[in-house]
Amino acid sequence: MSRFKFGSALAACAVLCAGTSAFAQQAGQPVPNIANYQELRKSFRIGIRVNNQLNGFDQSARFEQDTIDDIIDFLDPSVIATVVGFQNAQLGAVSGVFDIRGATAVAGYLQNSALLTVSIVSPTGQLVTQRNGAACTFTFNGINRQQAFNAFDAAVDDEGTPTSQALLGCLARSFTRFSPADPLAGNPGSLQAQLTRSALDLTNGDSLVEQDAQPEGANTPNDPWLIGATYNTGSAGRFDIGRVDARVQRSFRIFEGNRALLKFDLPFNYARINGIDSYSAQIGLGLEIPLIERKWSIEPRIGYGAVYSENAGSLGHILQGSITSRYVIDGIGRGRLIVGNMVGYGQTLDTPGTQANINPDLKNWSLRNGVAYDLPLKARLFSRGSSMRASYAFTQYFGSDLRNDSFHEATISFGIRGREDSVRATRDLIRINFSTIQARGYSTYSAGIGFRF
Repeated sequence: MSRFKFGSALAACAVLCAGTSAFAQQAGQPVPNIANYQELRKSFRIGIRVNNQLNGFDQSARFEQDTIDDIIDFLDPSVIATVVGFQNAQLGAVSGVFDIRGATAVAGYLQNSALLTVSIVSPTGQLVTQRNGAACTFTFNGINRQQAFNAFDAAVDDEGTPTSQALLGCLARSFTRFSPADPLAGNPGSLQAQLTRSALDLTNGDSLVEQDAQPEGANTPNDPWLIGATYNTGSAGRFDIGRVDARVQRSFRIFEGNRALLKFDLPFNYARINGIDSYSAQIGLGLEIPLIERKWSIEPRIGYGAVYSENAGSLGHILQGSITSRYVIDGIGRGRLIVGNMVGYGQTLDTPGTQANINPDLKNWSLRNGVAYDLPLKARLFSRGSSMRASYAFTQYFGSDLRNDSFHEATISFGIRGREDSVRATRDLIRINFSTIQARGYSTYSAGIGFRF
């Protein structure tokens, strides 16, 4: 946000937004809606108010922007003075509320005080705590307000300082607890949820027990490549979500005379949330082991993922271990039912090789349970057999507080199979799928296509 825009917006709101009381945030009190800033729709929303009891001056304004750049300039007294004058900027009570893509900070100076206070709070005003349990409140002082602000500015610029590390950590914890669209964790579209969904994916029918239920000779020594892409669109509160997911999978039979599959999985995605780009990638390695031939298997798996978004100020990675069970029940009408259950444990990690360690210190158990119904269709497409598959899964998290600790996922897909003269005649070579994910304040819909070769 440029200083020119800051001054223009504050001046324009001088009449419309005047008359509110001086702001002094108390723990547990609702965050004040200064200048009705909560009506704004962009990822970064700010409300600023200057009130001087000495001369009855009272002026408020609201702002919004697409990136985190220069957001602290709204607390710079030299910038504020260009609009409200030196006396009001240096002696009046300055109050600010910052909605940073779902995380909330309150900051300002009390009347006749040079002390700048910055606190990270919940939407209801409760103080967020640091990893060591200390409150996320930070103070900066000087001979005058400009010196106090300069100390704050210097601490934020140097991401290696203890103050900056603590402040970034508080924001990261707040993102995962209160933001419905954080790229790292806390919602169904985050990297955390993607790792969990990858550990038990009931949409494709690529499990060992489902493949082994096919006629003898339908499997090659090494299973084929699976590649796919999905486009997702939806919303979470004021955040508009668009995402492209891509995935490459391959499995290998590594034991002579044993049907166990070593699975390699590489999902990655690009997301655009309220105009902000983010990127994430995963790598997963699992070993699916048959317990009952053509009926039941288990799969221990380890997954790792990382996410990056410069404009959102997001950087982090997660390690997750899981074990999955799949059980096939044949003879359900003309099709079969697949029951899937997964338990996993994941945690965010410190960020190596950078001073900006914004690890929110999440440690969560995850449970994911679901069913899929696979049905061969009588209709033929392009002289080939076809199939329909419907699935539902419910995911729930336990442990660290999250914005969404559960979500529902439903999918329907249609497959086109190999030619009848092929050993893969009963295997879907192309699959088109449609799905939705629903959670509290979160809703997305997707369409995609996958290929097996």
